[in-house]
Amino acid sequence: MFGISFKKLFGYGFLLLIVFVCSVIAHLPAKFAVEQLPPVDGLSISGVSGSLWQGTAKQVTWQEYGFGEVTWDFQAWKLFQGKAELNVRLGRNSELDLTGRGIVGYSFNGPYANNLVLSIPMQKVLNHVTVPAPVSADGRLELVVKDYEYAAPWCKTATGNLTLNQSTVSSPLGNLDLGTVISDISCTDSQVTAKGSQQTAQVSAQFTATLMSNMTYDLDSWFKPGAEFPKKLGEQLQWLGEPNGQGQYPLVYSGRL
Repeated sequence: MFGISFKKLFGYGFLLLIVFVCSVIAHLPAKFAVEQLPPVDGLSISGVSGSLWQGTAKQVTWQEYGFGEVTWDFQAWKLFQGKAELNVRLGRNSELDLTGRGIVGYSFNGPYANNLVLSIPMQKVLNHVTVPAPVSADGRLELVVKDYEYAAPWCKTATGNLTLNQSTVSSPLGNLDLGTVISDISCTDSQVTAKGSQQTAQVSAQFTATLMSNMTYDLDSWFKPGAEFPKKLGEQLQWLGEPNGQGQYPLVYSGRL
């Protein structure tokens, strides 16, 4: 009888210990958890509140880029699948006007993401790249990552699409209405491929681009001026030579970034 009672007592005690540990973890302050993380060069996280399971960081900065507020919801049941997974939202008060939402996580196979949507104004992108002409652009650039699995240097597998919504490129020679540019993106063993097209009354185009893991790239594309192509821009096409039989100007490049 004593032996049976002791086993029951041990079982109840072990169960209470598990409940206590889970309760401590569930109520662990997010600020404390973040402070225990090893420092990452260029990464700054401030204004952390909430718990490890549901929390908020008022400001997340990577290098000189401010991503604004980030909130997360830890998917605890995913732990039973060997995954640490977060449902995240970001972008409030972002200096880049970058917004995003989706699933990011870490499994035995490494980092991954699902149904991740990121959106940023096209002009913000142009502000951080070198463009060999005085141009500006409106519209928003939206990246949808359907699924992503990391492997050095970029990805093991990935699928998604990149869309430039209702964009107009402005220059001293005229404004060019691009409309909506849609491209499908895939990645296999860090080889990224993008295929896209667009069409408006001013211009139509198609392209296929490939970026290798060694930073070499190939671009095979063409564009065709439409009936409403800006006159001053049209006068500059002479520098590209003659179009093909379909009125298309091919643009083929290879090189290294």
